Amino acid sequence: MKRISILLVLGLLVWAGLYLRFFDLGQKPMHTDEAVNAVMVHQSLLSVPVEFDPSHYHGPLLKDLAIVTVSLTKGLTGENWSEVTLRFLTALAGSLSVFAFFLLRRHMGRDASFIALFLAAVSPPLVYYSRYFIHETLFILFSLLFLHALWSFLETRKTRWAFWTGATIGVLHAVRETFIFVLFAAVVALFVAHWRESRNDIRWLAGREGLSRLVPLFAAAVGVSVLFYSAFFTHWQGPLDSILTYFRYEIEADHEKPWYYYLMLIIGERSSIGYLGQAWILVLSLAGIWKAFFETSSQSERLPFLRFLCCYTIVLTILYSLISYKTPWLMLNFLVGWILLAGVGWVYSWQRWGHWMSRAILIVLLLGTLGHSLRQGWLLSFRYSADPKNPFVYSHTSPDLLKLVDRIHSLSRLHPDGASMRVDIHGPEYWPLPWYLRDLKGVAYPEAPDENSPASVHVFSFQAGQYVPELDETRFISELRGLRDGVFLLIYIELNLWDRLFEDE
Repeated sequence: MKRISILLVLGLLVWAGLYLRFFDLGQKPMHTDEAVNAVMVHQSLLSVPVEFDPSHYHGPLLKDLAIVTVSLTKGLTGENWSEVTLRFLTALAGSLSVFAFFLLRRHMGRDASFIALFLAAVSPPLVYYSRYFIHETLFILFSLLFLHALWSFLETRKTRWAFWTGATIGVLHAVRETFIFVLFAAVVALFVAHWRESRNDIRWLAGREGLSRLVPLFAAAVGVSVLFYSAFFTHWQGPLDSILTYFRYEIEADHEKPWYYYLMLIIGERSSIGYLGQAWILVLSLAGIWKAFFETSSQSERLPFLRFLCCYTIVLTILYSLISYKTPWLMLNFLVGWILLAGVGWVYSWQRWGHWMSRAILIVLLLGTLGHSLRQGWLLSFRYSADPKNPFVYSHTSPDLLKLVDRIHSLSRLHPDGASMRVDIHGPEYWPLPWYLRDLKGVAYPEAPDENSPASVHVFSFQAGQYVPELDETRFISELRGLRDGVFLLIYIELNLWDRLFEDE
């Protein structure tokens, strides 16, 4: 009865975590990266070709899948390419990634996979970024599927698992170029944690039977990757560009962080919001690492995978920590590994400490941490979803921008040209305005203001201390809005249009 009660409570927490991923997906404004991805989906749905850009873009799979989900959502609800319909894809991927933890039950143990599933369901960063229309949540989902397929192939040596391993590699490449980190970490982990068996595996792979398995693996990997990068065999420059991106990709400035940046995000800190962190994940993970390398007496058949998982997670963590370019969502790529190890650590502690009082403490600790994570997820995903005090808010769009968007749309309805009203937007930082103003045909983005421009609205982006041109006060009235933390927008509106706006109100 006690076990049923505990499982019921844990099940409710999982349901709450999944609910947080889908509820009110349009609650916060679009991030710049979200808007760039959204515009590509918008153009594709309007039959405007969108080709892979090796200098700026990640893989095309997010766009291609979003076209499907947006089209299906439109057919069911009539709503077309809104924040909700776009983010539905990543919320779904985030939810599926939670259940993907259970796929690893045969490799790491049923109980450990269950605990990891519970931890992932309410993990604040996993919840928060499932509500972002970016590539990371898809990448995590297919990373977990890759680990399952790879280890199943090594265990069974069956052709079907070779095919699925290759297919997941191809899909990971189609999501984003950092799939090479996953492959590198997996290969290193196999040799370090599985070194005795590795020699036999290499000899087998070099033999006739092994080579017959590698053919479907490589064919599936290349075939799936080419399928998406070639835009379904219509743009053959795409597969080549997917390789050239490693030499041409332009990394934006001002994203350099110290090596311990991700570690501090996990450990967390106290703020005006409260304690924000998941230090307990790392503590439980240490117990999982201890079990993998020092407890050889129990469940020996699972130790190779546990050692592989430890090495894979550590290598991936080191790779992302050493690269100076850092954004908080990249942390998710190795955080899922630590969550898996935390599940192993909790179960190991349960088995090691058999006294009823020790187990009661473990249950209270688990339920307390899950409840605390659920509360963090709600605060960070809703109340402080775009607040700079939120550690996962990174150059996010200010809600104040939506007031400007509403203002411009209201003005266009009063303007004689309607949706063709000319709007000039100046300055290097203006995203996500192209997404929010996508239905206006007269929006232009000139580098410098033109005195002869017929624009009825001018928007200038600037940071503190930067010069902003002043327009004729007899023709325009100005208004100030925020774009994101430290970036502002100065708006000039024609006086006669401004007067009509308030006459109409």
